[in-house]
Amino acid sequence: MDKRNAITVEEAQERLRQIKIDVRTEWMKAVDSLGRICAQDVYSIMDQPPFPRSPLDGYAVRSMDVQGASRENPVKLNVVERVCAGMYPQKKVGPGEAVRIMTGAPIPEGADGIIMQEQTDEGEQAVEIYRPVKAYGNYCFQGEDVEKGVLLFRKGTRIRHMHVGIMASQGIENVQVYRVPEIGVMATGDELMPVGHALMQGKIYDSNGPLLSARVMELGMKVIRLGSAGDDTEKLADAVLESLRRCDALITSGGVSVGVRDCMPLVAEYLGADVLFHGIDAKPGSPIMVMLVGNKPVFCLSGNPFAAAATFEVLVRPVLEVMRGRSGWRPERVRGILETAFPKPSSTRRFIRGRMDNGKVWLPEGRHSSGMLVSLFRCNCLVDIAAGSEGMEPGETVDVILL
Repeated sequence: MDKRNAITVEEAQERLRQIKIDVRTEWMKAVDSLGRICAQDVYSIMDQPPFPRSPLDGYAVRSMDVQGASRENPVKLNVVERVCAGMYPQKKVGPGEAVRIMTGAPIPEGADGIIMQEQTDEGEQAVEIYRPVKAYGNYCFQGEDVEKGVLLFRKGTRIRHMHVGIMASQGIENVQVYRVPEIGVMATGDELMPVGHALMQGKIYDSNGPLLSARVMELGMKVIRLGSAGDDTEKLADAVLESLRRCDALITSGGVSVGVRDCMPLVAEYLGADVLFHGIDAKPGSPIMVMLVGNKPVFCLSGNPFAAAATFEVLVRPVLEVMRGRSGWRPERVRGILETAFPKPSSTRRFIRGRMDNGKVWLPEGRHSSGMLVSLFRCNCLVDIAAGSEGMEPGETVDVILL
């Protein structure tokens, strides 16, 4: 990597936004759509509730018939029908009449109020009413929750449990969603071994592959786990090509710096790839390289675990979000008050791990090496430190990217 060719994070993000992405849609059962991105505006197709209904167990009455009712001076009404949820009333409530009604049942014609059963003697043939009700008191109107034709949620919404419930309440069986992209993840390096094998001398377990795979799945996308590959340029190039036949985008880690065995730049040459950039003016992860192979993006991240995790959030995730239908997605940025000192000067822009809670930001003290992984455990944000910082003290305001 030639540092003279390094570009700013913002320029890298802009180049990534220029990638032409084929975003496709599909129809699926609404009850199975949790976590998917909606590809249509969803409107209500019926009033909800679809009829006036009772919010409680009691008696449907005409409010004019029960004015002045009390325990000392009860109003007696004839009970002409009993209506439970799932039934539909067959009789109209006339003068001096009531209908025994249960929660959720349709309110019969002629009634304009519900007396809760605790305010009656709970009679079956006739009932004594001990309290009046105002017109349309204890009365759920048709369409009270939502009327037919109302926009429920917009295209681009990430479907959560409440959206599934709302669609079910409307009787919406199918919904159009964006297809979930399949993302390949491959760690590179002769030093890597998969979990489950006895660790040989000089080797380390591959953590980047599982880490990045888990993050992609956590964000609602499919992962094709490709294991790890060695440092042979031709074999690695063949592995990249074979992987891209199976996935929509590929994430690799390792082999992008200036070491004698860092061969991902040579892979790019070997494949005749369109390299969008190689190197950013920020740490960690400054050697990141992104290339297009057959119009499919290949994100080549640093082999250092935190460097890979940080550049994934800042540069890779926005592209993957677009691939799954979130065209306007951007990392959420907020301001926070630093609670922990960071005395280290930063000649270049730096992203450090942190935890934000109620506007306050804590840093894992003394654990900011890009090769450290365990200190990520309690982190939920990245702190964006500008180039030229001489260090930061508690109480300073910092820029934060929420994860």
